[in-house]
Amino acid sequence: MWKLLVLASFVFPGSLMALPQGDRAKPDRPNVVLIVSDDQAFGDFGFMGHEVIQTPRLDRLAAQSAVFTRGYVPTALCRPSLATLVTGLYPHVHGVTGNDPRPGVDRRRIVDRFARSKHLMELLGERGYRSLQTGKWWEANPKEFGFTEGMTHGDPKRGGRHGDKGLAIGRKTMKPIFDFIDAGGDQPFFLWYAPFLPHSPHNPPKRLLDKYQKPGRSKFVARYYAMCEWFDETCGQLLDHLDKRGLSDNTLVVFVVDNGWIQKPNSGGFAKRSKRSPNEGGVRTPIMVRWPGRVKPGFRDPPVSSIDIMPTILTACGIEVPRELPGTDLIAVAQGRKPAPDAVFGEAFTHDIVDLSDPRKSLLWRWVVSGRWKLLVPARGTARPELYDVVADPHETNNVVATEPDVAARLGKQLESWWPVARKSTPPNIVLLVTDDQRNDMLGCAGHPILRTPAIDSLAAEGTRFTNAFVTTSICAASRASILTGLHRSTHGYTFRTGPLARRYWEQSYPRLLRSAGWRTGFVGKLGVNMPKAGPRRMFDFFRPKSPPYLKRRKQGEPRHLTELTADDAIAFLRSTTRDQPFCLSVSFNAPHAEDSNPAQYIWPKAVDGMYADADIAAPPLADAEFFQKQPAFLRESLGRVRWRWRFDTPEKRTAMTRGYYRMITGVDGAVGRILAELDKLDLTRNTVVIFTSDNGYFLGERGFAGKWLMYEPSIRVPLVIRDPRSPVDARGRLDERMVLNIDIPETILDIAEVPIPSRMQGRSLVVRSGDPAWRTDFFYEHLFEHPRIPKSIGVRGRRWKYVRYFEQQPVYEELYDLENDPLETEKGVHDPKAAGVLERLRKRCDELRDRYAAAH
Repeated sequence: MWKLLVLASFVFPGSLMALPQGDRAKPDRPNVVLIVSDDQAFGDFGFMGHEVIQTPRLDRLAAQSAVFTRGYVPTALCRPSLATLVTGLYPHVHGVTGNDPRPGVDRRRIVDRFARSKHLMELLGERGYRSLQTGKWWEANPKEFGFTEGMTHGDPKRGGRHGDKGLAIGRKTMKPIFDFIDAGGDQPFFLWYAPFLPHSPHNPPKRLLDKYQKPGRSKFVARYYAMCEWFDETCGQLLDHLDKRGLSDNTLVVFVVDNGWIQKPNSGGFAKRSKRSPNEGGVRTPIMVRWPGRVKPGFRDPPVSSIDIMPTILTACGIEVPRELPGTDLIAVAQGRKPAPDAVFGEAFTHDIVDLSDPRKSLLWRWVVSGRWKLLVPARGTARPELYDVVADPHETNNVVATEPDVAARLGKQLESWWPVARKSTPPNIVLLVTDDQRNDMLGCAGHPILRTPAIDSLAAEGTRFTNAFVTTSICAASRASILTGLHRSTHGYTFRTGPLARRYWEQSYPRLLRSAGWRTGFVGKLGVNMPKAGPRRMFDFFRPKSPPYLKRRKQGEPRHLTELTADDAIAFLRSTTRDQPFCLSVSFNAPHAEDSNPAQYIWPKAVDGMYADADIAAPPLADAEFFQKQPAFLRESLGRVRWRWRFDTPEKRTAMTRGYYRMITGVDGAVGRILAELDKLDLTRNTVVIFTSDNGYFLGERGFAGKWLMYEPSIRVPLVIRDPRSPVDARGRLDERMVLNIDIPETILDIAEVPIPSRMQGRSLVVRSGDPAWRTDFFYEHLFEHPRIPKSIGVRGRRWKYVRYFEQQPVYEELYDLENDPLETEKGVHDPKAAGVLERLRKRCDELRDRYAAAH
C-alpha cells in the first residue's frame, strides 16, 4: 500500500530542470500557507503510492514541491504536534506533551506553559503579517499568541477544547479563508489551515463514500479512505483560490500531517503502532514545501522533522531564527545549501499530562532516526529497546537490536545527547536582589564604619562576598539590560533614549530562558528596561513593576514606603510557589536611588527614622575645591557636578543627605531581612540561592561629583554577595577576589539552574569548577548615553592599570591610572614616559574590545 511510485510519475515535465534566476532573489515577505492534515498515515496519498486512496490535488501540489518523503513529527499526538509547528521546539521543551491535564488540573495551566515559548505567528506579526487560524487549535484563543484573526474562541465554558467553531473549516465551509485572503490588499499573510480532516468522525459525503465502498472492504476502511479524499478536495479549493487571486507565485505552501493513523478494519478507531505510538505509522509524514521559482520540485529521502518547519518559514520571510530552535531550513536543504539533519528525534507521552513541570513523568518512549536506522528506547516497564531498518522494513516488523549492537549503541548515544532523561539533583530556587546606586563599600560586611546592614551581612557570613565586582556601564538602564542579557551595552544597544531593548536580546534573557525550561519566574520592583508588553509577559509568570514616588498614599492609614511594598510583593510571590516547580524571583529595589524631583532627594522608610542622627559623617576623599578645579572643564560642567549642587554643596547639606542615603540602604536591608525570614518560614532557605548586588556604584561627593556615569572606582564598583546553601560549611564567609562583572550574573543563574547558557552571552559563570580556564584580568567599560552633560567614555580596567578615553572630546581626552600606587586615581599617567608602553597596550586593548562587542550587536 505504501510503496512509493516511480519519481517521474509525479513530477511535471521539466520540473527538475535548473531553476530560473529568481531562485537567487532575496526573500520578499511571501505569503505563507501551512496545511496540516489530521490523523492520516504517511502512505495514504496518491503521491506516496497508495493504490486506492485518490488525492489528485495534493498529488499536484507534490509535483510542484520539494517533497521530503521521510518526514517525521516528534510525537504522534495532535496537541503536542501542533504546538511544535508554531514553537519549533520538541514537546518536552515547549511543555505541551499531551492533549489534556490530569483530572482536576486546570486546563489553563497547559496554555500558560505553552505561552512561555516564542510563537511563529507573533514573529511573523512583527514583520507585518496578517494571520488567520482555522481548524484544529488547542491553546485557548489564538489571538493570545499572535494570530490577528481566528475562528476558534478557545473558551472552555463555551465548549472550547481543540478548535470549537474553527472545526467547521473544510467540513462545512471554506469562506473564512477566502474572505481573509481577499481582504488583505498588499499586506502579506499567514494562513493556518488545520481542518478536522480526515480525523473522526468519519462521515464523508455520500458521493465519496460510494466511491470507496466495495465487497471485502469494511465500512470503516471505506469511510476513512473517503475522508482522505474529502480532505484533498478542500486543499484543492484553497490552492485554487490562491491561483485565482494570482498569489501562488509569491506564496510559500508547507504541508505536513500532525500524526499518523492506521484504520482498524472492524471498528472506528485506530490500530496499534499508529497514532500515539513511536512507530512509523504514528510519527512519519510527508513534508512538502512549494515556493515557485525558489524551491526546486522533486522527491527527497533524507529524514527531516516538523521542527524544521518554523525555521523554514521564518527564513523565507526574512526573519531571524531564534537561536534555541533546533530545526533547520528545509528550503536550504532542498537547494543543496545545507545538509539534511544527521538525526531526527522524537518522543511518546501519555495522553494526559502527568506533571506539567516534569515531562519525564509522562514519557513512554524516546526514538531517533539516523539514515536508514531507527532506535526506540522505552522509558519504563518491561519493554526493551527496538532497532529497525526503516528503509527496508517501514512497518518495523524485524527488530534487529540483538544483531546490530554497534548501530544501537551509536544511536543510543545520539539519543542521550539529545535528551538525557536520567534525573539530576533538583536545582535550587534562586532569588536575585538588586539595589539602585549602591557602591561596593556601602555594607556593614564590607567594613563600613557607620552603616548597619545585618540581613545582607548574614548573607555574606553564610555565603561568598566578591570584593572586586564591577559594572560594564554605570547607569541603571544599560546595566539592568546587561544583568538581564549577559551582554555589554554596545552589544544589546540599550540605554536611555535608545528605544526598547530588541526582542532578540530579551528573548535570550535569564528569566526568559528559565521560564522556557520550566521554572516559575517572578519580578518585583524597578525593571528599568523599556520593552514591549510581550517581553515581561514572556519572561515572568509574576510581574509587579514599581516606581517612585517612594511614599505611596493609601485610602486609610499612613503612606507606605516603596521599599516596603516591594518586599510585600516579593513575599506574595514566595507564598504562591509550589514544591514541584523551581522558581527564580528577581527583586529590584528603587532604593537607595534619590528621588530626583523631590528636594529632600533621599526618602527613607519610617522604620529607620532617626538612624545615624549622631553619626559623624566625614567628608569624602577628593571633595575639596582645589582638586575639583584641576579636572578638565567638560567634567567640571558635567551632570555629576549639577547633582552635587543638589545634594552636597554645603557641609550641612552633605551631612543630611548622606545620612538619608544610609537610611535608605538600611531600609532596603530591612526588606531583605523580611524576604529571608519568609524563605525560612516556608522552609525554602536550604534550597534557595540568594544573590545580592546593585546596578551601579555612586559618588557621595568624591571628586566633587554626585551620581555615577564616569569610570572612576566609586562609580563602577558594586557589592556582590552569593549565598548558596549547598556550599560546604568551611566555605561560608569566604571572600572571592576575582574580577567579576554584572554580565556574569545571568550566566551564573543559568549555571546554578542547570539551564544551557547561550553562546552569545559575554560574561562567565561564577560557579567554580576544577579545570576552569584562567579568570579574566581586565574588562571593557563604556558609557554611551546621549546626554549633553554626560561625556561619553570607554576604557579598560585591569588589575593594576586603568585606561579611560573620552572619545568625543576635541582633542580626545585620555586618562591612565596606576591603581596599585594611586587607588584614588589622582595622577593621570598619560604623559609619563615610563608608562608609554602600558598606555599603548591599553589603547589597543580598548579598541579590540570595543570592536568585538560592537560587532556582536
